[in-house]
Amino acid sequence: MHTVHAPELEPAAAWLGTDRPLSIRALRGHVVLLDFWTYCCINCQHVLPILADLERRYAREPVVVIGVHSAKFATEGDPARVADAMARHGVTHPVVVDEAMGIWERYAVRSWPTLVVVRPDGRIAAVAPGEPDPAMLDALVAELLREARAKGTLAPARLDLTHGAADDDRALRFPAGLSVAPDGRVALADAGHHRVLITDRDGRTLSTIGDGLAGLVDGDAGFARFRSPQGVAWDGELVWVADTGNHCVRVIDLAEGTVTRVAGTGLMGAMVVRDPVAARTCALRSPWSLSVDDDAVIVSMAGAHQLWRYDRHEGTIGPWSGSGREALLDGSHTGAAYAQPSGIARHGDTLYVADSETSALRAVELSTGSAHTLAGVGLFDFGLADGPRATARMQHPLDVTALDAHTVVVADTYNDALRAFDLRTHTLSTLYRADGERSLRDPAGLAVRDDGTLLVADTGHHRVVRIDRAGAWLGEFEVHGAPRPRFDEGASDDEPEAPPREVALAGFFTAAVSADEGAALGPGRASLTLSVTAPEGWTFAAGSGARVLFEVSRRSDLWTLEHDALAGEGDGSDVLTFTVAATIARLPDDVIESELLATVDAVLCAKGPEAVCVPARGWFRLPVTLRREGRDGARYALPLSAPV
Repeated sequence: MHTVHAPELEPAAAWLGTDRPLSIRALRGHVVLLDFWTYCCINCQHVLPILADLERRYAREPVVVIGVHSAKFATEGDPARVADAMARHGVTHPVVVDEAMGIWERYAVRSWPTLVVVRPDGRIAAVAPGEPDPAMLDALVAELLREARAKGTLAPARLDLTHGAADDDRALRFPAGLSVAPDGRVALADAGHHRVLITDRDGRTLSTIGDGLAGLVDGDAGFARFRSPQGVAWDGELVWVADTGNHCVRVIDLAEGTVTRVAGTGLMGAMVVRDPVAARTCALRSPWSLSVDDDAVIVSMAGAHQLWRYDRHEGTIGPWSGSGREALLDGSHTGAAYAQPSGIARHGDTLYVADSETSALRAVELSTGSAHTLAGVGLFDFGLADGPRATARMQHPLDVTALDAHTVVVADTYNDALRAFDLRTHTLSTLYRADGERSLRDPAGLAVRDDGTLLVADTGHHRVVRIDRAGAWLGEFEVHGAPRPRFDEGASDDEPEAPPREVALAGFFTAAVSADEGAALGPGRASLTLSVTAPEGWTFAAGSGARVLFEVSRRSDLWTLEHDALAGEGDGSDVLTFTVAATIARLPDDVIESELLATVDAVLCAKGPEAVCVPARGWFRLPVTLRREGRDGARYALPLSAPV
């Protein structure tokens, strides 16, 4: 990849966050980070704070971050929606709207998110699918700057880019979760203002929790801080909050006027948690919504693709339903799989789940954690269609509520609609969808009042509206008396901080390798054989351990590996062979492009009398083609680079 020049950023449907289109040629002399993202993707959202922190540290250096928005869902291709997403997530760097995915194809990207790092001379330095390690990314940028400065190829100053100012002069900003108390009070996550509002049944503000600045501060409700809270749930005089941006669960005590962190550390979790652990010491991944009872709180952990359970008596938290695999699979609490579960709502002994990335409505038995699908087909099956499960389609729903014992209402977010699922006939219908002033835009929160009226967080229009149970428009639920929130004054002028920790300058999947010519895997059992080759002048140390770690980074819903790691042993030769078994599901299309990431660890010994031996690691991207008439195996050659 070091000899590959970065293709130009075209064709572009629009450029956002900049006063002019940008080009790789015009950015010569800069370290350029291209962030391939789509705004629905929770993992893409996890990358944005990492990039914002890096931009702040290198604000005085010729380092430019450019988002390449390559949409998954049809609605996401609209530049106006992308601009909304930038405002919602605080994205201030330029974004090119790759509506037709032409830039995606030019760079051979296969999964969201993917970072491509370009050297100041225009050559690609690294390609990194997935969420990057912040320290590793920082180390790479610092090294590229040093290298270019030494060669005299670094621009003398950073390109001056003009950013548009955010419009914050509104009562609500991207409102999200809603919850109605038995006495009619409403709790509202005012996500864009990083606060929670409590109103009476007529919309008059009774309490404002959070001062409007993003942060993680407990204590007095007026001075507490949240970061993009999404879900809220009443519990007597307590309000539970899914503080999504802080990766925490918080509790507001309205009687005491305090906020307390009960789960999460404030850092995003990276480890796999299998058993319940002390909740305040466990790093979470984007908790989105909550369902509360006397013994436990169920949390939709969007970033972990699972539902978690917080034990109120033990103070522990851990996975409750879902394996963590990103897919749509029914089954037991460990066998089921979700894809970014978002809004959840309990009715009786059932928990309903808006499984956003599969555009599905799921139902989970509270007694067992076993899940089954009511509507929805898969990760890449979406649209707007009524009917039974086989034909019904939604588009990235973000919330759900039970209207009564027979009807579940879904906020069909990217269709700007409300959908109703009839539990008696098992059919989906459109409850509300309109144009003009009565239209919805990215509805993301639902709650039912005691008279059956629906409160809807009309998120993209920065308001809450009322819809009756039959689908008739009742007008806006106007929030009165909320104080004007405080706002950040902008980036710090302090000197850039040092990298978070010292790391070896390695770790990106810099090598993209192809299967043997014409190979494509078909449904059923298959195998992938990897031939790891030592660099010229080196062999694999005899008797030393070797290992390959695997991750399906795209279309994990269609195929799985029997093992996520394989172990081997060097034998003094220059080739190590690993074979991993795979199971390919029935394919919805004739040909589907997927991708596998492989990390190889081994010990290399130099040929010759000195026989110096050193540990080596290689990161590889393996494009995998799935075909209905495909073979039962494919082979890949993975060449390790010589140790430095």
